[in-house]
This record gives sequence, structure tokens and C-alpha cells, in this order.
Amino acid sequence: MAVTFSYVVFPHLRKEDGTNLIRIRVTHARKSKYIKTSISVEPSDLTRSGKLKHQGKIDLAQDEIRKMREITDKLPTYTLSAMNVGEVVEHIRVKLEEGKDFRLNFVQYGMNKTAGMKPATGHNYRVALRCFARFLDREPDISELSVKMLQNFEAYIRSEKRMVYDISTDKLKESKTKKKGERSVGMYLGNLRAIYRMARKEFNEPDRGLFRIPVDIFDYYDVPRPPVAQHRDIPVEWVQLMIDQRKGLRGRERLGVDVFLLSLGLMGVNNVDLYTMKKPKNGVLHYFRTKTTDSKADKAEMYVRIEDCVKPLCDAYKGKELAFDFSERYCNHDNFTVAVNKGLRQWIERNKLGKDFTFYSARHTWGTVASSKAVEIDSRVVTDALTHSSKSAMDDVYIRKDWERVWEANAKVLGLFKWDK
Repeated sequence: MAVTFSYVVFPHLRKEDGTNLIRIRVTHARKSKYIKTSISVEPSDLTRSGKLKHQGKIDLAQDEIRKMREITDKLPTYTLSAMNVGEVVEHIRVKLEEGKDFRLNFVQYGMNKTAGMKPATGHNYRVALRCFARFLDREPDISELSVKMLQNFEAYIRSEKRMVYDISTDKLKESKTKKKGERSVGMYLGNLRAIYRMARKEFNEPDRGLFRIPVDIFDYYDVPRPPVAQHRDIPVEWVQLMIDQRKGLRGRERLGVDVFLLSLGLMGVNNVDLYTMKKPKNGVLHYFRTKTTDSKADKAEMYVRIEDCVKPLCDAYKGKELAFDFSERYCNHDNFTVAVNKGLRQWIERNKLGKDFTFYSARHTWGTVASSKAVEIDSRVVTDALTHSSKSAMDDVYIRKDWERVWEANAKVLGLFKWDK
């Protein structure tokens, strides 16, 4: 039961400019299907009856038929007899595809993928991809990636100066002294690995026998593990010092201290959530923690009661449309975070503390204090307050959070400090 091939040009499929494409008719078991080629024909290439007369185009069509016939000739007779014409055509397409060079701009593909990520995650991926392009001084095809290239990129990350954001110019600039840390090495290469595997999943078709990106080079290269994170909390004495000094501070330094205390008072709320927080209802803020919304069954939902000691801070930064006015002061939450951290750095230098910390330490400090013997809060309540995952994933699905207990825990933590009246 042989497969037969012939070339055809269908007049009704002619394009608006008068050109057409040659199609190969595949006939098997008295049924036919068509495979479109890339061979374009002009009206002058055809006879009046619509038959192809251009010998060069005929030769090209015959060459395509030869390739297809070679493919079907290799099929065992019993296999071919069990196939219908649609399966024969699919088999031909797969085999023809195997012979083509697959091209994919790795950096551009990764950049496109970041559009569907959460803002902070997408930003981290773009930083890694831009660094990879700087290392090569170009954007490579995915087929060029190799273990040796990754090893050299790893060394490049360690040698490159850290890029810092200049709020005055709204641009990145190279730090004069600081190099990237070990955490950057693991994060950048881990992000490249994720992009590479996204591409393999998207473009490989194992069910059809198509492996356009056949080798996973990350099976042969170990991405460096990021170092164990240091404890980022600060002593309670420093928190009290902030409370005692805040009214005497001005400008960005005051902002940094106030926002740190505001985060602490609201159980470690992140900067992006402060920036977008909706107005409270009956003294309670309701939001979904941006960082973990997609990974939590409850969308990282949070209800935070505003304690009396925190109300003056909330009132000082009360927004017109949102809970706080940070979106009125800064065009995005990144600029807001930079300003807060610069303010904190000024305060650290003022008090000669000898240890640098950022806004995010407020969250770590709340968790450390809440877990200490000073307040003796149940670990489950601390987990709920920080929207961390439970030891059992089922707990997050079936057990409703008791917000009253969470609020009582926050009141205990804040009760350790002497707040402004």
C-alpha cells in the first residue's frame, strides 16, 4: 500500500497580490491530505489552465516530494497499512521538522516570559538576563549555551561591580566599591536555568518525537546554592531608639524610620503592599501579600487590625485614595523603597550603629520578637501573622485563620515598646 505524492496549485487559495504556494498532495488508502510548501509561484509561472510550467519551481516541488517519499519508504509495510492518511502526513511533518535548524534568541525569549510574572519576580529575571547579555556583549541563540559558558558567566558575576539605583537620575549605575554577593550568583544562574527549562518545555514535543532543544545543559552544571540567609532582625533597643528619636528627624531620614515602624506595627507588611494598600474598614486593613499571592491557597490574604500605638503613624501618611500617600509621593514602589532605605542608612550613620539593615528587617524583627520568650506566642499564630506556609499544606486549605489571636499577638509584640502618645 504505497503512498503517492503530487504537487498542486489551487487557484482559490491565491493571495491578494496574485501569488500562490505549491502544495503537496499526499494520498494513502484512497484518501488525500495536503502539505503546504514555502515555494511561491507567480501567475506567469502557470498555464492558462492553472498548471505549473516554471521548470525551476517544478524541480523544487519534485525535491520536496523526494524527501517525503524517502520518509514513507522507511516505514515498515505493516506500520504503514495501519496508518490513515492524517497519521502519514503528521509523520512526514515530524521527520521534516527534525532536519530544520531551530533558532531562539535566549535573552529575548526570557524577557518576553517576564511579562507574565509578578513585578518583583520579573524584575529579578530581567536583571539576570541583562547581566548575561553584558557578559557576552550580545544576545545568544539558545543552542549556543554550554556548560563552559555558564562556568565563565559564574566567574563574571563574581567580578562585576554591583549595579545600584540612582534615584536622582532614575538610572542604574555601577557601584564604585561593592561587588555582587554570592546570593546574586545563585539567583542569576537559577533564573537562567528556569528560562532554559521553560523553553525546553514549550518547544520540545516528545509525543511527536520532536526535541528542538534536546539537551538540558543544567543537568551537567550545578547552579551554586545561595548562602544561608543571615538573621536580618535588629535588636529591640534599636526599635525603641527609633520610636524615641522619630519626632526629631526630618526629610528622608524621618520617612525611613517611620515606614520601618509602620511595617513593624502592621506585622511586617512589605513595601509594595504598603504602597498599594486600600483604606482600612472599621480599623482593619485587608490585603493580599503580593510576594506570595500566587503560591498560597488563600492568596496570602491578610487582615491587620491597626493598634492604637500605630494610628499616629497611619495618620501621618494618610492617602487620598489609598490607605497611605506613598503612591502620591513616588511614581512606583521601587523608588519608594530606595528612599526608605536611604533614610534608614542616614539614621544608622547618625547613631553609629555599625550594622547596616534595610526596611525588610522590620518583618524579620517582628517575627523574631513574636517567637521570643518575652511574649510567648504560639508558633502557629506567628506563622499565620507572617502568612508563611504551615508544616502541613492541608492546614492552609482546611483550617480558617483566627484573626483575633493574630491581632492579640501583634498587640503583645508592640506592647514591648514605649510608643508616642
